[in-house]
Parts: sequence; structure tokens; C-alpha cells
Amino acid sequence: MPEDSKALRDDLSACLPSLLIDQVAAESGQRVVYFGRFDDALIPDDIPSGSAFLRGWEAWGKVVVKVVSGAGHEALTRLEAESRILRDVKPAQFPALRFANLFVENPVTDDRLAQSLYVSIEEFVESQTLTELLNSYIGSSRDVARIALGIAEALQPLWTHPLRFVHRDVKPQNVLVKPDGTIVVIDLGIVRETGQTGVTREGWGNGPLTLDYAAPEQISNDKDAISFKSDFFAIGVLMYQMLAGIHPFRTRGGMDQFELAQAIQELPHRPLAELGCNDARACALVDELLRKAPYQRPRTPAMLIQQLNLVQGS
Repeated sequence: MPEDSKALRDDLSACLPSLLIDQVAAESGQRVVYFGRFDDALIPDDIPSGSAFLRGWEAWGKVVVKVVSGAGHEALTRLEAESRILRDVKPAQFPALRFANLFVENPVTDDRLAQSLYVSIEEFVESQTLTELLNSYIGSSRDVARIALGIAEALQPLWTHPLRFVHRDVKPQNVLVKPDGTIVVIDLGIVRETGQTGVTREGWGNGPLTLDYAAPEQISNDKDAISFKSDFFAIGVLMYQMLAGIHPFRTRGGMDQFELAQAIQELPHRPLAELGCNDARACALVDELLRKAPYQRPRTPAMLIQQLNLVQGS
């Protein structure tokens, strides 16, 4: 697990001397995430006045700075894929990428760093995470459909891209709700091109995932089966949680990872109708999203969006 430290901040300051760190946002996965801003007055004289590096970054205001120290080949592959999608695909409901670079040397002194740093800088989005709001929608199918629709519309440019990207990590922490209700999806750290070989070994437990929101094909790391329908399954889990206030497969306290994985892959969830959901259309859609076999879930992103619109308008 990466950790914020003086050494990491010193290396980051060496690479981005005008950066002011306000706080640690997260220490998770393989990176440390900071909230910060840039002060043009701190740019060293060595940086040419006409250079795009650091110059004018103060105008970005508050930013999110993601840092990975000493990244190996697999991690770098994922980090560069995330930056490439944000830069080239530019999905509208994702934070804008401001800068991304692998530093192996101090850009001012040319001294080699003790460990390489992969740094990406994204716009800061004023929002709350869905984690903070998850229990605010219990029983409100229209509000739940609105949130799910926002997620689906945010991911649609990835799903329908010629490379057919799969987010693979749709979960409450990665869904932001802006004050006006707009949904923003973050963290393309384990995004995958449908049908690609990938960087992990085949077989159960070898693929990157967040187990509570992983589809059965992700748990088994069936690379041929992982597609936008894997993200559909995660949206189904989120909708179930928001409607019922409980996870569809965590049926008792203290379940270990193996038990949870087995439940997701093999056991049926308790029907929402038994838990007080009185919207038959919403119940039916969640049941469809949580089907074990991908082919039994909605056939296309457009069909999912259409069904969510129907629930929202019911």
C-alpha cells in the first residue's frame, strides 16, 4: 500500500516545484492522491519563460494530483492507459486530465530520482462521493435510476468507443455527485480494452477488481467474457444497495472474500420485491443486471439507458 511520506513529497516537489499540497485525498491501490494547487511565483528561474511546463498552471485552481512511486511494468501500463483515455477519448463526465508524465529525473537539475514517479494531474470536481450518499435513496426508484443513468451516460463513450473500453471498477467511491446532481465517474486505473490479452494471468482471482462490485466473469478472470456488461453488473449492485440499503450478496456479517466471491458467482440475490421495493420495473431491471451470465443482461448500452429512462419516468 502506498503511503504519503516526506520522501515522497520531497520527490514530488523536486519534479513540480510550484505545487502546494493542501491535503492527502487517498492512499489506495498503487498511488497516493493529493489535493493541491500551483503557485506560479514558485517556478524556478531555470524554467524558460516560454515553456508550457508549470507556466500558467496556477490558473487551474484546485487540482487532484495522483502519484505512483517506483511503478513496475504492469502498473505503468495501467497508468498510461488511464491517461491516454482521458486525453484522447475525453469522456465528458470524467475529470479533465491536465498533465501526465513519468519522471525519472529532476526536470530542473537533471539529477536522477531514487525512484521514478508517475504523476497525473486532473481537475478537481466539487462533489460528494456516492459512498457518502448511498443510503439517501432507499426506496426511491426514480432517484436511484437517475444516479444509475448518470453513471451509464458517463461510461457510454467508453463502452461505444471502437476499442470498447470496460471501466471494471464501478463502485461508490468512484462515483461523484455534484451539487446540481450531475454524475462524474473517476478512476480508470483498471480500465480494459474488450478482447485484449491484458497484463494478468488467466484464472480465478488473478484479475484486478473490487470484489463487492465485480461481475462473475471478473472474479473468474474470464477475459473473453469481460465487456461493458461487467460494468452493467456493478451498476446493478449499486442500484440494489441504494434501493434496499444492503448488498445483494453479503448475506451475513463476517463473510470472507472467498465466501463473497462464491456468492456472487453462484448464489441468487434476494428479490428486491421482498425488501420493500414496490416499483416492478426497477426490480425487474436490477434482477436483469445481476444475472450471472453476461448474455442475460441488457444487450447494449443504449438498451440499458432506455430502461433506466423508463424507470426514472415511472
